[in-house]
Amino acid sequence: MSTTRRSTRRAKQAEATRTDILRAARRLFSERGYAATSMTDIAAEADVAVQTIYTSCGSKRDLVMALLDVIDEEGGVPELSRELRAATEPRAAIAIAARLTRQIQERCGDVIRALNSAAAVEPDAAEATAEGQRRHRAGTARLVRGLEAMGALREDISVDRAAAQASLLLNGAVYWELVGDHGWSYDEVEAWVQDTLATLLLR
Repeated sequence: MSTTRRSTRRAKQAEATRTDILRAARRLFSERGYAATSMTDIAAEADVAVQTIYTSCGSKRDLVMALLDVIDEEGGVPELSRELRAATEPRAAIAIAARLTRQIQERCGDVIRALNSAAAVEPDAAEATAEGQRRHRAGTARLVRGLEAMGALREDISVDRAAAQASLLLNGAVYWELVGDHGWSYDEVEAWVQDTLATLLLR
């Protein structure tokens, strides 16, 4: 076997191990909570040595920060972000943004809520939560700038104010309350968010 083939195989094995570790961490954080999950727990769940976690992913802080990318992947963020950038019709852009938020919350709400709960007392979870919010606000700002570029944004609202309204309505807390506390379906929340954003933002 050539050196290149061996190197490629090792790289694939290392990536598969890293994926297994991140998936194990995601499961345990959502089931037990961030603080209650140790590196030993994650190693046992992933069937690897603790040192392998440090080699593949780094510290527990590194693990939780890497989970943000796992959440993005599970939520379909890369694909829907491409669709959003390519959108040329305002209501279609809003519909994509509403669907993106819905997918993230429906597929990953368990681990997001676990990290949010831990953020008050765990600095690493707080850092991950803050980075998640930064990504969220950056995404809603891009949505609003896109609407403005289409000439679709209401004349009586600034870009900053429109971005703040979009950030609020596309926040996961909206889904958690309406689905968890009021018994709405995800379909109902998605449709309501879409209609409300169109009413608030579009000419």
